[in-house]
Amino acid sequence: MHRFLIAFLLATTAFAAAARAQPLKLAYVDVQRAIQETEEGKAARSRLKSEFDQRRAQIDKKSADLEKMQQEYEKQAPVLSDEAKRKKQEEFQKALVEARKSAGDLQEDMNRQEQQAMGSILQRLQQVVAEIAERESLSFVMDKGTLLYAPLPADITNEVVRRYNDKFGAGEKPAGKAPPKTAQPAPKPVPQPPPGKK
Repeated sequence: MHRFLIAFLLATTAFAAAARAQPLKLAYVDVQRAIQETEEGKAARSRLKSEFDQRRAQIDKKSADLEKMQQEYEKQAPVLSDEAKRKKQEEFQKALVEARKSAGDLQEDMNRQEQQAMGSILQRLQQVVAEIAERESLSFVMDKGTLLYAPLPADITNEVVRRYNDKFGAGEKPAGKAPPKTAQPAPKPVPQPPPGKK
């Protein structure tokens, strides 16, 4: 659905030119590649990576600690009393819930900021596409992801990226947190509860 929305937005930016363009002229943009290759997209991706690397490392450490707790429990379980087993299981379960919440919060933050960055860049991308469409008398400009076939000469992605960089550069540095287009790897999965506790 997201790709079709992008295609619609790009197409509407060139709609005004369609009425004046004779004959009909079509072009397409690889939107995802364009976002990644703009200076602003690269800068946003770098900021997001730097921002979340520390949080991801903390979550990975929690995951490693949980694995260690689980291994120790399995070794000690045969000689532990029922009460001791219960306490260790409760400790593990509490740590597991906290680790899962931290991992979930991190992923949500990453996704939200990535979408915000993409939306901001896409708006500027539309401006650039509209300017190119007006100058070249293009009737419609589509997203490559929605096309089954299009001739290579109709690809204006490189021109869009070049003109975007000329016009906007790396963009303004945000006052708060800022994000990129490329999705970052998710934190390591947390281990499952030890036997006997779910």
